[in-house]
Amino acid sequence: MSPTPPPSPSSEASAPRTGRPRKRVRSSGSGSAERQKSGRYRASYLHPATGERHYAPATFATKGEAQAWNRQHLAAIDRGDWFDHSKGDRLLTDYLFLWLATNPKITKDSTRELNRDEARRWIFAKLPDPDGRGGSVELGAMTLREIDPATVRRWYAAMRAAVKASAVAKARAVKSREHPARWWARETGREVKSSGRLSPQLLAAWAEAGHPAPPAPEAKPTAGEEVAARVYRLLHAVLAAAVTDELIKDNPCKIKGAGQAPEVDRAPVSADEVTAIAQNYPARYRAAVWFAVFTARRPGQVFALRRRDVDLNKRLVHVARSVGKVHGRKGHHFSTPKTADTDRWKRIPEELATILAAHLDEFVESDKDALLFTTTHGNVLASSHRSTFFTRAKRKINREDLRWYDLRSASAMFMYEQGATRSDVKRHLNHRTDAAAARYERTSDQRRRNLMSGFGATLGLTAAATPPPPSGQTEGPA
Repeated sequence: MSPTPPPSPSSEASAPRTGRPRKRVRSSGSGSAERQKSGRYRASYLHPATGERHYAPATFATKGEAQAWNRQHLAAIDRGDWFDHSKGDRLLTDYLFLWLATNPKITKDSTRELNRDEARRWIFAKLPDPDGRGGSVELGAMTLREIDPATVRRWYAAMRAAVKASAVAKARAVKSREHPARWWARETGREVKSSGRLSPQLLAAWAEAGHPAPPAPEAKPTAGEEVAARVYRLLHAVLAAAVTDELIKDNPCKIKGAGQAPEVDRAPVSADEVTAIAQNYPARYRAAVWFAVFTARRPGQVFALRRRDVDLNKRLVHVARSVGKVHGRKGHHFSTPKTADTDRWKRIPEELATILAAHLDEFVESDKDALLFTTTHGNVLASSHRSTFFTRAKRKINREDLRWYDLRSASAMFMYEQGATRSDVKRHLNHRTDAAAARYERTSDQRRRNLMSGFGATLGLTAAATPPPPSGQTEGPA
C-alpha cells in the first residue's frame, strides 16, 4: 500500500490547530428593519460569530430597501468575504488630519500646511450642489463609510465649480503694478520705457485722453483646474490609506482622470529668447537666470544658494536647500530641496563658472553664508519681485505666456537637442519617472523645420537637386 501523501500547504493553512476542518459560519434570519419616527427604516443584523449587531450607516425609505441591505451583508458572511463596515465610523476630518500629521511621504511643512488649508476650503466645507436645486455637499460632516462613489462625484462637481469661481474672482481682482499711463502709451504706439519715471508730457497726454486704464484681467480658461486636481488627489490618497488601514473596503474615488490637471501647451523657448531674457534682467540677478538655464534648478533652489555652495576652482555647485513661503506663515523659510537627489555637488560648465565668478566679485559679500542672489540689503529676493523682473523681461521679447519655470523647460529641451536621452534629462531635472522627463521632450521650431525638410525627398515629391556647373561654364542648351 502506498503511503498517504502529506497534506497540501493550502489545507494546512486552512485547518485549525486541532486538525479538525474549520466550521463555516452561517448566518441566520434576515436581520432587522425598524421603522423610525421619521417614517424611514433602520437596518441592522447580528453577526453569527461575534453576536455583535451592525447597523446601516443611513436609514432607508422603505422596509424592502432595509431588508435588501441586510441580505447583502448576511450573504457576504455566508461567502466568507464579509467586511466590518463599522470600522469606518470615523469622521473624514479626523482621519485626514491624522493622515497628514503621520504620513512619512510628506516631508515639507509647506506641503502639509497647504494640504490642511485646501482640505478646510474644498473638502470639509459645505459646497453648493451644482445641480441648481439649492442643495449642498459636505464631506466634512460624513464618516469614512458614508462616502460612496456617487457622493464623491457630487462633491467633485461642486468642488470644481467652487474652485473655478474662486480662481476667476482672484484673477479679476489683480491690479496692475505699473502706472496706467505706461499701459496707455504702449497701446497707442508711443515710445515708453518699461520702468522708471514717466515724462510730464506723457502724463499730460494720458490725462487729456481721459485717464484710460487697462481692462480688468480675464481668468485663463483652465483657471482653478490645477487646484481641483490637487484637491482630488488629496482625497483619493486619504481614502486609499483608509482602505490600507482596513477602515473601508474600497476607495470611492473612482473618477478617471480627475487627479490630472490639463497641461498648458506653451511654445518652446528658443536660445535667442533665453539670452534676451537674461540681458533684460537687472544685472544683480542676471546670473540667476543663467544658472537656472544651465542647471534646470527650481527658483526656490536658485535663490537659496550661498557662497559656500559654489566651488569655482573645481567648477562644482551644491544645491543643498530651497527657500520659499510656508503656507500660513510669514516670512521666507529655508528647507531641503524637493527631491533628495538634488542635495549633492554637481559639475557646471566653464561658461556658467565664468558668469558666477564675475557675479560673486561684484554682488556677493565675502561671508561664506552670504546669499548669491539678494536684494541690495542682503535679504532674500521676494518671489513677487522676481516675477516683476521676469514680466518686464518677457514683455521685451513679446512672450507674455512665459513663466520662470519655463527656463527649466528650456534647459531640458536644450539637452534633448544636444542628443541627450530621456534618462539623461530625467537625471538633469532630478525627476523620479520617465513620464515626468517626457513632458519636456520637445524640439525647437528651427530643428523641426530642418527635420521636416527631408520629408519631400522621402515621399518622392522633391526633384533631385541638379549639381552646379563647372567653374567658368554657364547653364544652357548645348
